Amino acid sequence: MQCKDPSGTFRWKTYYEHHRDRPASSLLYRALGLASPQTNSRKAVDLGCGSGNETRALLQAGWDVLALDQELAAIEMVRAIGQAHPGAKLETTIQRFENLEALPPSSLIHAGMALPFCHPDYFEKFWSIVMSALLPGGFFVGQLFGDKDDWASDATRTFHSELGARALFRGLSLKAFEVHEYDGPNMRGTKHWHRFDVIAQKPVSSE
Repeated sequence: MQCKDPSGTFRWKTYYEHHRDRPASSLLYRALGLASPQTNSRKAVDLGCGSGNETRALLQAGWDVLALDQELAAIEMVRAIGQAHPGAKLETTIQRFENLEALPPSSLIHAGMALPFCHPDYFEKFWSIVMSALLPGGFFVGQLFGDKDDWASDATRTFHSELGARALFRGLSLKAFEVHEYDGPNMRGTKHWHRFDVIAQKPVSSE
């Protein structure tokens, strides 16, 4: 998971250490209750893997995982998690969303609080890559930030109206779409949060 306050500098390693022992997100566990490693694909992708809490949960659930983050500190933490699960298959890559060219075909793609940190000039291409990688019958699970979020004035990040967020999943079956708006903590104090929690399944066939 990536999370950054655009109002000032941020030490990623401090953030990751702060979240090291955080349980994996309940949204991911809900998606895991709907999905299972498929016979033809056990591949999952964790976009913006951060401290690796969700990568760990995926590995423990039997998935082969590609964990991707732009920060070396995140990848180092995830590799340590992989060493603690020697029977699991983990790949890692240091990669910015803006420079992403492809993802492997996957039955589950997780993006925990990470998608908004793709620059809006690149989001459409990035999202197309994500959707193209999702196999028929596969699940996307993750969050988007809404246009009422305190950080929505940051022109380097991507925010959506509820209508715009729903449009991203046109053609998919929405298993969950929840709107959360509240004042709550972040690493620099308190902010107004506005986000959409999503679980969506790609149809097995378009015919």
